[in-house]
Amino acid sequence: MSPPLPRPQAAPLDLAMAHRFVVSAGSRDLGAWSKVSGLSVRWDLAEHWVGDSDQYTKYAGVPKFDKLKLSRAADRTATAAVKAWLEEVKASGGTPEEGAIAMLTSSGEQVLTWTLREMFPIAWQISEFDAAASKVAVETLEVVYSGFLAPGSQYGP
Repeated sequence: MSPPLPRPQAAPLDLAMAHRFVVSAGSRDLGAWSKVSGLSVRWDLAEHWVGDSDQYTKYAGVPKFDKLKLSRAADRTATAAVKAWLEEVKASGGTPEEGAIAMLTSSGEQVLTWTLREMFPIAWQISEFDAAASKVAVETLEVVYSGFLAPGSQYGP
């Protein structure tokens, strides 16, 4: 008879609530965001054939990272910080810099942080202004980056 399986521990209530995401770019604090999409990595399948035989080896090719899309309700301080960054990028031509996304629990405890290498913004927009519909203006920022995995791996940047 096999030993009984351990009972799963209940997750803290904090983890069951919505996460928040705090983003930085260089030394700039871009504030908290309510939605982040595109934090992902994928590898193309690479194959190495041995001569003209039917023997080959499969391995992960160069990693590819999607662009990030960040969304939140427009806010005086945080939206102004993004606007200032966009103005700097316009003036400098978009010099890539290191940034980070920190996932926080609903009570503000840090869950995990991803360090984004060579990030810079490629698009920003704000939703339609409609006071009659009582809708919050939502800003969306798109950012590209060259990775969040540890640098110096055999097959990655």
